Amino acid sequence: MSTVTSSSAILPPSLRLAQALGIMTSAFLSGGVLAVSYGFVPSMAQAQNTLLVRQWRTTYNRGVAAAPALTIVSTLSYVYLSYNLAFTLNQHKAEVYALAALVTGSIVPYTLMFMMKTNGKLYQKARESKHLERVVDFDESKCKKGDNARELLAHWSKLNFTRGLLPLTGACLGFYASFYMTS
Repeated sequence: MSTVTSSSAILPPSLRLAQALGIMTSAFLSGGVLAVSYGFVPSMAQAQNTLLVRQWRTTYNRGVAAAPALTIVSTLSYVYLSYNLAFTLNQHKAEVYALAALVTGSIVPYTLMFMMKTNGKLYQKARESKHLERVVDFDESKCKKGDNARELLAHWSKLNFTRGLLPLTGACLGFYASFYMTS
């Protein structure tokens, strides 16, 4: 374990690497999540319901494949930094890194608490559309308010945008602690 005893000391390579990994992976995660809500969802919303839910499912599955690893790497990088600086003259940096880890890692409970119900409904619609041709739209005239594909997608997009702000905040905190804090 490397330790830093002076606020002006140059950090060892392992801590520099952790800084780079934490900032880059949390920023990359945030950018991907925000790009889906800001860039891709408006295009999806122009499609028929059948295609819309299929596109959402494909996008969702890609996110599920990438986001956990990025979340783990960034959160653990910040935890490593916080732990290694905790009992040094860089205590305040350690606290900021701990906050960066907490905020970045909170993407998981946020997703589970606020998004899983909507994810499940959209996923169910995608399963139901599997037997339909791409040019055939499914009937949603009997859906409760808020349960048709477009309303679910709009709601999901808002939740997802908010979720993307969590690792962005972590990246900003990591950047601040790395480049602007003196001790």
